[in-house]
Amino acid sequence: MIAALTLDSLSIQAIFDKLTKNKIFMILANPVVSGLERHMVGTRKFDETALADQLVRAFWKHGYRTATLTTLAQATGVLRGSLYNAYRSKERLMLMALERYSIEQRGPVIEALARPDIREAIEGYFDAHVARMANDKNPTGCLICQTTLECGEADGPINDHIRAHHKRSEAALTERFERAITEGDLVSNYEANELAIYFLGVSRGMAVIHRAYGDIDPVRTMARAAMETLNRTE
Repeated sequence: MIAALTLDSLSIQAIFDKLTKNKIFMILANPVVSGLERHMVGTRKFDETALADQLVRAFWKHGYRTATLTTLAQATGVLRGSLYNAYRSKERLMLMALERYSIEQRGPVIEALARPDIREAIEGYFDAHVARMANDKNPTGCLICQTTLECGEADGPINDHIRAHHKRSEAALTERFERAITEGDLVSNYEANELAIYFLGVSRGMAVIHRAYGDIDPVRTMARAAMETLNRTE
């Protein structure tokens, strides 16, 4: 089980060293598309970490198709020309935002799935998603799910990234359910991967409902109902 890690108690390298010992972390941390490594264009004179955080908020709020380079420049405080010279396209900025968002959201999920009891692990998995949506500082829903609905049918790097994100989440849940079944912590008529796909689907549906309704209560209801389903798998 991974204890909660903070920058106050550990260095970034120490945190990484601890997390890389966890199998679920290694599943979730295996990127297919790296906007920062594959799209280095031009000279940057700004803080890329801060820029990525601002891009996450801008794309999350406005959506990929609606956000223009002018919108992104206003959101980040970086001149439109500087953004274009550094990244050359909105697509590359989106990849940067998606990668940053994936990294930010990974920690609470890893910690939850590391819990020894399968029900506590899945409850923590849902709690991590609910906490993100309940945070008034965040836009509604989920950047990954929103981008899936916008760009999921189009071929290209963005779709590759979001598909890989969903597949990593599915693999992490499958690994956790396999362990629970093997250890006798869970008896189910369903295979581990079938359970993983179901609970992954619920978590993604929670984000869509939150985006549509703007209300956290239906999201919590979905999580509770799914947990009751898990309790009835025996």
